[in-house]
Amino acid sequence: MQSWKDTKNMSCKDALQCIFNLNHHDLAVFNTLQELGEHKVQTLANHLKKDRSTIYRSLQKMTQCGICEKKTYTLPNGGYYHTYRCNDIEQVRKQMQTCINEWFTQMNKKISQLENELY
Repeated sequence: MQSWKDTKNMSCKDALQCIFNLNHHDLAVFNTLQELGEHKVQTLANHLKKDRSTIYRSLQKMTQCGICEKKTYTLPNGGYYHTYRCNDIEQVRKQMQTCINEWFTQMNKKISQLENELY
């Protein structure tokens, strides 16, 4: 387990990974999506040379944390497809701040309950 002191040498990407529980594959998808802009899963899979299901899992995780968006488009002859894009950096920053604030609130509650739970 790392202590809070370890955060002094943390990069912004490290913080992003830590706050949203992203692994290095997720971060690679995030970076590629930032670079390429809005794209389909297949395009990202081809670019990263990864299986579509791997890319989809990363996109699903990032969509759930609110740092990416999924759009659905209907095809004229029926059917549909999805594209994904990263939210702008200000939205990502706000989402990170929200997560930290929620964590801080929960940790304060646990600290206040410490005596009751330990003794």
